[in-house]
Amino acid sequence: MNPPIKQFTFILVASLLLIGHAAAGTNSNGRQIYDLKKDWSNTSNPNGAWSYNQNQTPISQFQTFWWGQPGWGYIWIGEGCIFKANPYPAGITDPWGETLTPAHDWKAGHIVFAALSPPYGGDTTFVNVTWTSPADGTIDISGRAWDAQIVADRDMSWSLIVGGDTVAQRSSIRGIFRKDKSARFNANRIVKHPLTRIPVTQGEIVEFRLVATTYYGHFAGLDEQIIFHPKPQ
Repeated sequence: MNPPIKQFTFILVASLLLIGHAAAGTNSNGRQIYDLKKDWSNTSNPNGAWSYNQNQTPISQFQTFWWGQPGWGYIWIGEGCIFKANPYPAGITDPWGETLTPAHDWKAGHIVFAALSPPYGGDTTFVNVTWTSPADGTIDISGRAWDAQIVADRDMSWSLIVGGDTVAQRSSIRGIFRKDKSARFNANRIVKHPLTRIPVTQGEIVEFRLVATTYYGHFAGLDEQIIFHPKPQ
């Protein structure tokens, strides 16, 4: 049993070795492809259409892992944080001296969150990633969210929200691997909410939000891709 955690915050992690680019890829038919992992930035937040946030406010600090230990790489961190992961450090101990077992499905280059536990936040304090539509058009959303735990008795829920409407959600990620079908956005889609050809207007926001559902905070991995189809002129 780990000692009580006084404060456990949302995390999004970034590797110094795998810096992304802010511009979306555009193919021959005019589609613009936005990929959270490929577009990652260690220097800018907001980063093009993407923003890494605590609640709805972009995180302003970029620093070493909030435990202050080497090996984790650098992260966007405030009360919460987000990062593109380095390899999980072997034999690492937490701030209370407990040796941690290897993380569940956590590999270099993954985007990783850690969510604040309900006693310290819950639904009203969360970490999220947002994408803002550059113009009127339609979007296709794909991705997955999975368990990246370092302590096995914790859990989180997630929601995918477009223009204020929840289009997919899952109440638990415990034990889910990145390649499991149950990790996919489409497998958790809300009935009557397709994830393709969703109409959007300029400035409309797509949000991925994580909330801890157990007493202590928890880690999760995220892949997210948005294909934007501009409205014909």
